[in-house]
Amino acid sequence: MAAKKGLPTEMKFQLASATGKHFEADAREVYVETDDGDIGVLPGHQPEFYSIGAGFVTCKDVNGNEIRKLVYNGFVQIEPDVVRVGVQEIYEPGEVNVEAVEREISQLKERLSTLSEEETETRSSLEAEIKRKEALLRKAR
Repeated sequence: MAAKKGLPTEMKFQLASATGKHFEADAREVYVETDDGDIGVLPGHQPEFYSIGAGFVTCKDVNGNEIRKLVYNGFVQIEPDVVRVGVQEIYEPGEVNVEAVEREISQLKERLSTLSEEETETRSSLEAEIKRKEALLRKAR
């Protein structure tokens, strides 16, 4: 069996959420908006790991189709032959219920205002959740 020479031309793309939504494709390119900035991934990419607060993930499959999803609260793991994205939730563009997220942010801010200064861990957790939900709203609009 002859060995392949050169860089690979495709990779696996796997997207899964805690709510059971998932997507998988053979991809030529993947683009991810991470907490550290946007990253483009081609087959053969070096291994890396990033967190995702809220952002778009775009996959260009081997047939040239582009798949774009808005994802919330998770990570992307990159290997030379696979890109795995695991998130709390996956949305189609335009699917986010903006009013519901705004209500959730208001409730979180109200809860935050009732905490004592000694409740630093809970305060930090709520502040992080508010920040992620505000990022989701910015992306959804």
